[in-house]
Parts: sequence; structure tokens; C-alpha cells
Amino acid sequence: MGLIKRALAAYLVATALFAAGLFMATGLIHDGSPDYPIWNAFNWFMAVGVAAMLVVNAFRKWRDEADGRNELGMALIFYGAIVLTLLFFWEWFWSLNPESETGAAVTSHLVWFPMVDSLYVVVGLNTGRHLWRGADGPTG
Repeated sequence: MGLIKRALAAYLVATALFAAGLFMATGLIHDGSPDYPIWNAFNWFMAVGVAAMLVVNAFRKWRDEADGRNELGMALIFYGAIVLTLLFFWEWFWSLNPESETGAAVTSHLVWFPMVDSLYVVVGLNTGRHLWRGADGPTG
């Protein structure tokens, strides 16, 4: 089980760091077109990460509550994972629909996707760190 946790932790940290770098570099590398081909491909990897973060943090929160450890930081990461999941899949499914690229939708992407990308980095790094540290423990 420890190997699976370590692999998932590495995946989350790697995708979070890639998202951070791509987020900062998009203004430099984007050609100004309405398409974002790198992001379109990377969103598939983010979808796996978002789902994993929601599941890991849900189990983490429920276990911590059962142990009497309801820390504010854990609650923030758990609810951050919920918000991330809702916003990511709403925006991603919207962008997958070729009929959705109207002026309002493009403006929405410019507002919501940066928030999603930033939240992905924060929740992904935290979840990855938690998984990596807990990979050797029995309840990690």
C-alpha cells in the first residue's frame, strides 16, 4: 500500500508543479488564439488528480474526525478539494463542448480556470505531501 501512496503522491506533486509552471508561463508561450492546446491535453491529467485529491482528502477528513482530530487546516484542504472538483469539472466539461465557446464562456474561462489552476497547486501539493509522509504508516 505504501508504494501506491508514494506513486499517487509523486503524481499529485508532479502535476501540481507542472500546473504552477504552465500557469505562470502561459502568458509567455500562448500565441493569442482562443485555443490552449497544452492545457487541453494537461486537463486530462488534472482530472485524474482532482478526483484523487477529493477521495484522499475525504478519507483523511473522516478518519481524522473519527480520531477526534478535526484540525482547521484539514477542513480547509477537504473543502478546497470539493470546490476544486466542482469548478474544475464544470469548466472542463464546458470547454469540451465545441458549442460553448461564446464570448461569455471565453471570459468565464479567463476568470475561473486561473482560480482552478491555483487551487490545484495548493491542494495537490498538500495532498501529495500528506500521502508521501503517510506511506510508511499503517493509517497514513
